[in-house]
Amino acid sequence: MNRTDIPDSNAGRHRVSILSGRRPDAAHWDGVQLCRLESRRNGRQECLRYGMSACSHRGAVAGRQNGIPFRVISACFALVYFGVGSLTAETSNPTLQAQFDESERNPVGHAKEWITNIVVHTPEYRADIQGDVTVSFRASGMSHVRASCWQQPTAKEPSPWGHDSVIIPAIPLDEQGEGKFVFPADQYPHGPLTVRIHARGEGQKQDICQLQLYNKGGVRWKEGIPKTNPPAAQGMKLVFADDFNGRLSISHDGKGARYQSHKTGGGDFSGWGFGNLEDGTNPFGQVDTYLRIRAAKRTDGKGSTGLLSSANEERGGFYAAAPAYFECRFLAQSAPGTWPAFWLLSKGSLNKPNLHGTDELDIIEAYGGLGWGNPNFPGYAVTSHYWGQKDSAGKPKKDDSLAAGVPMLELGGKSSWSTTFHTYGLLLTETDTVYYCDDIEVFRHPSGSISKTEPFWFLINYAIGGISGWKIDLERYKNASDMYVDFVRVYAGGKRL
Repeated sequence: MNRTDIPDSNAGRHRVSILSGRRPDAAHWDGVQLCRLESRRNGRQECLRYGMSACSHRGAVAGRQNGIPFRVISACFALVYFGVGSLTAETSNPTLQAQFDESERNPVGHAKEWITNIVVHTPEYRADIQGDVTVSFRASGMSHVRASCWQQPTAKEPSPWGHDSVIIPAIPLDEQGEGKFVFPADQYPHGPLTVRIHARGEGQKQDICQLQLYNKGGVRWKEGIPKTNPPAAQGMKLVFADDFNGRLSISHDGKGARYQSHKTGGGDFSGWGFGNLEDGTNPFGQVDTYLRIRAAKRTDGKGSTGLLSSANEERGGFYAAAPAYFECRFLAQSAPGTWPAFWLLSKGSLNKPNLHGTDELDIIEAYGGLGWGNPNFPGYAVTSHYWGQKDSAGKPKKDDSLAAGVPMLELGGKSSWSTTFHTYGLLLTETDTVYYCDDIEVFRHPSGSISKTEPFWFLINYAIGGISGWKIDLERYKNASDMYVDFVRVYAGGKRL
């Protein structure tokens, strides 16, 4: 994949252009959302506005909303449709918006409120899209809905991290809970993206549906291996890089291929088994310049998903020893049971028997799902495990694992692993082990004894349930979920090992 410059965009938050892909003149004042809503009633269409009477189907209507002038441009284009009965749109309610924001920032504080409720009718989950896309859904028993998607920098929102773009603000639903809105995909990043549909109802019940889509149009932004080296790898040499822009090289045992599709040395751990490129369990796809790992239930009712290991069963493959820097950029879905990870294992773990133990360095382990009995965590865990090791007297050491939770919504662009792509990295030296998210240091500790001397191989996986202990529930998403890997690369201070 090639990184390209970001073209300017007129799209902004709470604008007509966000919804329609167009920019009617004089349709935006003082940050007020102006949109034309349509409702079918008695076989005719009416343009409805909160606090005003219906206007004619064509022409412009002006007025005041809470003392702020507004104008509705009704040029026979529909921005948002809500299908059954009449429905009025309201200028964004600050209190309601704050409630949506707070529950997304602090999902664990609302663990008992999250339920599975929203059902998307169109487009299909994981569909290819382009241009203006009508998203239709049902949120039975819910009173308000908001839709958001991460967007690249724009003239109005120039942060290099991008920003969380509100497609529709907190809009009231009708009694049936059926709704539609138009998503202007061409104004959002090309490739994999997630539209978050967040509904709230009476009794504090709420739900977020993460609608995974693949944008065939859109803005090319931060795609592929960067042209610059990561700051943590300064002074090192690039020893491994995969942009996933060519034919996939994967086999069940790693022989004759770049990757093995199972945990090298044995010990697969996913509730849905890791599949093989060579047979009917294949979870891998090469889409444009991304690796797609699709977790899905097969026709036989069994689930399969994917793992890549840079080692193979002949103890060959790719390894790197300290000083080294490993990084991977990916996007996955947060749903009950999803467990994306990028991690390292020391080569000595392949010894039979393994007399000296193993260092396992988990650069990211993310756990999906909201609601009671789910993780409810928009961040992720970094962990250094020291398995089966002995002290100087030859006695087993106690568990010396070191771990930290990474609060992603407080870092950089303040977005989660399921909201947009992030780059996860680890610097391994003979003195320190340092974890990074988007080149921001998130955890550091002295390196373990094995980490100082043994080479490591890396693994990328999209586990579903299994030894994580979290329940699996992908029914809402038709029992499938995607992880997209943009690239993986490794730097080392010496020769390749």
